[in-house]
Amino acid sequence: MSITSSKYKRTRAECEAILTAPGMPWELERVFLDGRYQTVWKNTPPYYRAWVEPLLKAGGDRAFISSPLPPPAATEDRETVTFAQMYERTVTMAAWMRAQGVRQGDRVAIAANNCAEWLACSFAIHFLGGVAVAVNSHMVIDSMVYCLAHVKPKLVIVEESVAKDLAPKVDKLRSKGVGKVWCWSSLDHHSADVRKAIAVAKPNPSKAEIDEVVAGVGLEGIGPDSPCTIYFTSGTTGYPKAVLSNQRQNLHNALSGTFTPLRAALRVGADIKELLAPKPNVPQTNILLPVPLFHCTGGQSWATRALSGQAMLVFMRRWSVKDAISLIKSHKINVVGGVPSIATALYQSPDLPKDHVFDTVSYGGAPPPNSLAGNLKKRWPNLMLVHGYGMTETNAVHTAIAGEDYVDHPDSVGWVVPVCEVKIVHPETKKELPTGEVGLIFMRGQNVMSYYVDDPEATAKALDKDGWLDSGDVGCLDEDELLYIRDRSKDLIIRGGENIASLEVENALYLDPRIAEAAAVPVPCPLMGERVGAMVSLAPGATATPESIMAEVFPRLRHAARPVIVLVRPEPLPRNANGKIIKTDVKKIVGEQWKEEQPRAKL
Repeated sequence: MSITSSKYKRTRAECEAILTAPGMPWELERVFLDGRYQTVWKNTPPYYRAWVEPLLKAGGDRAFISSPLPPPAATEDRETVTFAQMYERTVTMAAWMRAQGVRQGDRVAIAANNCAEWLACSFAIHFLGGVAVAVNSHMVIDSMVYCLAHVKPKLVIVEESVAKDLAPKVDKLRSKGVGKVWCWSSLDHHSADVRKAIAVAKPNPSKAEIDEVVAGVGLEGIGPDSPCTIYFTSGTTGYPKAVLSNQRQNLHNALSGTFTPLRAALRVGADIKELLAPKPNVPQTNILLPVPLFHCTGGQSWATRALSGQAMLVFMRRWSVKDAISLIKSHKINVVGGVPSIATALYQSPDLPKDHVFDTVSYGGAPPPNSLAGNLKKRWPNLMLVHGYGMTETNAVHTAIAGEDYVDHPDSVGWVVPVCEVKIVHPETKKELPTGEVGLIFMRGQNVMSYYVDDPEATAKALDKDGWLDSGDVGCLDEDELLYIRDRSKDLIIRGGENIASLEVENALYLDPRIAEAAAVPVPCPLMGERVGAMVSLAPGATATPESIMAEVFPRLRHAARPVIVLVRPEPLPRNANGKIIKTDVKKIVGEQWKEEQPRAKL
């Protein structure tokens, strides 16, 4: 989808009226849910299988997944799975699960890195009307045990690397009500203890068992309010919370994900009939997906986009700029998704061929530098840029901005999707604030979770009686209803009673072209309470000292926001598996260095 003009031909309201008109896929309706009327997508599929099954069948022999093979295969060994093959794997795995006793409403956990089998297992769970539990395969083993024990799945299905770590904990899991742990690949290269603790799944269902799955036996009564997924929050402080969402909440992505880019195209004059017309001769879209499927960005937003657009998803074992560029070249990648740091790393890498062109770069999950949109658009003028904002509790996107709107408002996270709402409230009184004032961001809509599993206290704290979710983020709305994130409430730095958003400092640091990553954190001060500290990593080939970085950034910041310490880290900043910078780790490292320098520090 090319955007070549910055002149807007239609207002946002006009674009949304076109897209949500009667008979359009994005038509809206008002329904009575949870004691109040809500706006939802009229064409939301009734349940996950009803949506995914016809798409898998329609894809046929088109490539759907390019995935690394599990060890002991060589690192470079990969497999390509077509839509038709994925359907066959899904049905086979569903028949096997059914033979293990899985029925509608049962929870089945998956713990693995991105691969074809992850999606086959997830789809199989949904084919039976089960609840797919996406477990972070990168977390420490004690946290994984906690998550599994908390949700008590009937089955746990893992890859071989997780099997090795989880094997010593199997008895403990069983004592806490967790079902049998299976591995979908060979464990012959592991120890006898691992092979004894973890069973290897070898699906070989009979024709009768396959026929039952194909016929949808056991799906009677499933509908929009049936439980669908459990994703876990990032858990950068304390244990993760288990977010349960129903079919309607999860499947908003089937329509929300395509809405914003289409609105952006209509804004600059595109014709809706042309946009929606079949394009049989257009090459297949190839999407590089470095973010994990166990996070809603990967498992919902991007998996949904690939299915809806009959695109190919290209997986990586772990994020690496070198490996990413190799895959971009070998798989002719034209769409990149993930967090902003991925786009930044690719843009800054001298190894990305200068003539390689991306059609779309889309990111969310973390705040991008304000300069990123302009930099990307300058290199690829026809690029469709999309920035989304949401959280696990909103089943991915809640607001988004794309195209020329994003270039013109690079510090905004956009407008709400039409089935969503947002308001800004006072942190203490929770009263709605006037336009432009900064406060807590509250969100509501079709996409908002049902509850935290077995945690009514946390649910009540996050969701009020009217369905508003406290995001924990601080921001404001402008006169055009664009949303701006000012910070996480927990990431505000308070210097002598003055609030300093870490994003304010980070965006000023990112204007220095030598800097690849930046994180601002508080450091203790006996006089002011807190002052600003920062940690940065450098772009490929760049050199810098803390003093030179301070000299560059100080003129861009008000006095209170100027960092008193900057650490230049020779390796990337600490991040969790979802690509978010772990501020608690940064704060600890910077704080320890600050403490050492205190006798020499100037207050």
